[in-house]
Amino acid sequence: MFKDDKYISMPDLARTLGVTHQAIQKQLKGKITAGDIKVVMEGHKYLIEIESLPKEFRSRYDEAKRQAIKSAVDLVKKPQKDIHFEKDLWAAADKLRGNVDVSEYKHIVLGLLFLKYISDSFYNRHKELDFMVSDKKNEKYFIPNEKSRVFVLEDRDMYQSKGIFYIPESARWQYLRSKASQTNIAKYIDDAMDAIENENPQLLGILPKNYVRANLDAHILGELVNIFSRIDFGYDIRQEKDMLGRVYEYFLGQFADAEGKRGGEFFTPPPIVKLLVEVLEPFENSRVLDPCAGSGGMFVQSGKFLQKHHKDPTKIAIYGQESNQTT
Repeated sequence: MFKDDKYISMPDLARTLGVTHQAIQKQLKGKITAGDIKVVMEGHKYLIEIESLPKEFRSRYDEAKRQAIKSAVDLVKKPQKDIHFEKDLWAAADKLRGNVDVSEYKHIVLGLLFLKYISDSFYNRHKELDFMVSDKKNEKYFIPNEKSRVFVLEDRDMYQSKGIFYIPESARWQYLRSKASQTNIAKYIDDAMDAIENENPQLLGILPKNYVRANLDAHILGELVNIFSRIDFGYDIRQEKDMLGRVYEYFLGQFADAEGKRGGEFFTPPPIVKLLVEVLEPFENSRVLDPCAGSGGMFVQSGKFLQKHHKDPTKIAIYGQESNQTT
């Protein structure tokens, strides 16, 4: 395996330069045959040594990388209300992919997205608790001693009792964003995933911890952190989950296209799931089982159905299984 920035596949080079695979193949085939461009085999595909590309192609490749980073920076600076989340986030994240294989990049991006979501959920609960224990008018929860307040704010049960993962300080998004410009940002993210699993045993072995091993430049990984910092999973848990579902399913669909697969391999199209739920008519305190859970669209739509009929969407038990663990 060639896990550095020296090589790139022909399809990835074409995508980076914004041209078709056929056009790149036509322009480079002769030089590859003549030995002017160095190639190596990885599995069943050829990888091109970037340094051996003709000067014109190297210049275009370097400029494309600069423009990708500039686009990411521009997105970070963009006012939140102007961002069309799914498309803008995907466009910026995809431009940063460079020569990273899409099957690997998928786990990098979706892992960060999940980390941002659970971190925002933690922050929202943290703010709620802070207000409760600091408000002198709140006779039930007010705590005059500041050290005692901190103890409550870091009490895991205060989060887990609300169905929220406790996030240790070294794994919180604000901490990771403060490290985004450092060359070892990948290790910080891997360590964050480990710390979260240690605090929340139900996540053990689930979170991706391959950021150090990933073939991704530290600067680009840092920009991904900055890009996802633009997502604000709001205080309302229903809105949080709706936004997560929107972005997550959009990204899954785009990754499916990039891998030459159908989106249905990852999730059932929302209109079909919605129809199934309308037929099932789930109710409060009912149980929903999806034997092909995928990305959990059936569960999301079940919650929306309850909410639409003025019921509590949290009062439903969900069960699912999935044979493809990469979904």
